[in-house]
Amino acid sequence: MNPKLLLAAILPMVAVSANCQDLVAVKAKKILTITGPTVEDGVVLIQNGRITKVAKAADVEIPWEAKVIDASDKVVMPTWVLAHSEGGMRPSNESMQNVPWLTVRDAIDPASGYFENALRNGVGTVHVMAGNRTLLAGTGMVVRPAGRTVEDMTVAANTGMKLSLLARNGSRLQQIRELRRAIAEIREYLADFERKKAEFAKEQEAGAIPKDKKFEEEIDRKKQAAVDFVEKKLKGWLYVPSYAELDEALRMTQELDLQLVLGPNIDEAKALLSKLKSPVVLDDTLEYFETDEETQKEVLHCTARLCADAGVPFALSLGQGGQTSYPWWQLGTCVRNGIDRKTALEALTVVPARLLGLEEQVGSLAEGKLGNLQILTGDPFAATTWVETVVLEGEVVYQRKDDPRLKYLFDEAAKAAAPADAPAPAPKAPEGEQTGGDNKGSEGSGEGN
Repeated sequence: MNPKLLLAAILPMVAVSANCQDLVAVKAKKILTITGPTVEDGVVLIQNGRITKVAKAADVEIPWEAKVIDASDKVVMPTWVLAHSEGGMRPSNESMQNVPWLTVRDAIDPASGYFENALRNGVGTVHVMAGNRTLLAGTGMVVRPAGRTVEDMTVAANTGMKLSLLARNGSRLQQIRELRRAIAEIREYLADFERKKAEFAKEQEAGAIPKDKKFEEEIDRKKQAAVDFVEKKLKGWLYVPSYAELDEALRMTQELDLQLVLGPNIDEAKALLSKLKSPVVLDDTLEYFETDEETQKEVLHCTARLCADAGVPFALSLGQGGQTSYPWWQLGTCVRNGIDRKTALEALTVVPARLLGLEEQVGSLAEGKLGNLQILTGDPFAATTWVETVVLEGEVVYQRKDDPRLKYLFDEAAKAAAPADAPAPAPKAPEGEQTGGDNKGSEGSGEGN
């Protein structure tokens, strides 16, 4: 065959193949867009990783070359966004108080089971920060919980510096003093650097230094992130463990660009909560008990409800283990304490996305945003609902039917439930081989749920 004709025949096939990989259509029984109306019997079109259309199926013509994900009996919604998390890192060392030069990039472990669980729970964006026990704890980064390397996972780097008012060994006042001193030392260092730079320019103007000579001293690499923080070029993420530190935190927000991460035990700071001008991130512990001094009875408090009553938007967090590690538990806790469904859903989607400066990318399903969505078997507030599939930027990164850990657990549960005298199951023939007189091999044997 003429080589030119052969090439002309092959090129369209290659183009179609590329388009098939880049164009995805997700059919859904219900689409929860979060920021827009709920779409019944809808379709989400994703091309080159971004959403191009969200509409009713009757109003969408699915291109013939698109890869179709049929979730026509399921619920589709954006993946969860976590504005603050300590998960996914190798064991942390918080024995040093001031380590502003560190970055979580060097500590994130792509093979961590935390990211595996994140996908299993429908999480698509995670802001990984250092722990709460270090004064100045270095910078964080935003990742997606899928990828073999940190570079594959990276969404945004150097997203802010972690600070904490949690008292380690001394009193709260001592922790506050030490944090003030650490920030003051950075300011003094910066002032000294600027003084040297000004003196150099003055001497150069006077002719004592050649005109072509440049000021060569640079900011100490170990202090650069802290300098950016005090100059408000870098946001600070301040952990406030209780109501006792909230007043100091509010004072600091007047001087620095700070995002507050509130711990439990804030019920005695209701008046201060109303002074907060921006959304906060809540610790994963949403409920706690306090003993009433007069009645000596235990009273249940919910930090999310306290913020909602004060008119303060909030973002929810997930723990690294136990019940608070499940989005469904956190959402249910909010609703159980009188918070409406819309506010609860926004606390794990658009609010954290806004805090991370990623509201144009993630947190809702709309044209132009990243194709990050999760496919659920039912309503996100139902206890019987689970994540069936997770799609990140148009790529399927998780499917429950292929989850090796769940397969192992279900197999073990089935073995334990089987009668002791039950006959052992017949061995399966290797894939592709024929069994007995059936010429279909293993094809069509089906899989259990």
